[in-house]
Amino acid sequence: MKKHVWTKMLSLALVLVCVLGLAACGGDDGGSKAAGTYRLQNIDMGGLSMDVAQLAETAGVSEDEFKVVLDLKSDGSFTLDAAAMDENMSMEGTWEESGSDIKLTAEGQTTTATLADGVITFAEEGLTMTFKK
Repeated sequence: MKKHVWTKMLSLALVLVCVLGLAACGGDDGGSKAAGTYRLQNIDMGGLSMDVAQLAETAGVSEDEFKVVLDLKSDGSFTLDAAAMDENMSMEGTWEESGSDIKLTAEGQTTTATLADGVITFAEEGLTMTFKK
């Protein structure tokens, strides 16, 4: 029963990522240090923190099968791909960098994340997701 609850929470977190529109207001920042591929490291939700290994275990898959990858392309576009629990989700949009902020826009929604030392952190409404380059 406990595993089922965690699986639902993980599914909800992944859906929230999409709903929050992890995406950006079209950047044309070709020389940006932010461009690159980032992998999900950690999710904090309602006081609960889980790293990728724990998320994969909760989902009942190997760590290799559980992937959430954010790719900030140098042309100002991005993709967010998530694969877990026989579910594959993908999102595309644009991004721009402003100081230590990364703005992502997809499906008409914009969200802002912070970038520090190769780590992008999204924090919205009690959900924090950390991606590392």
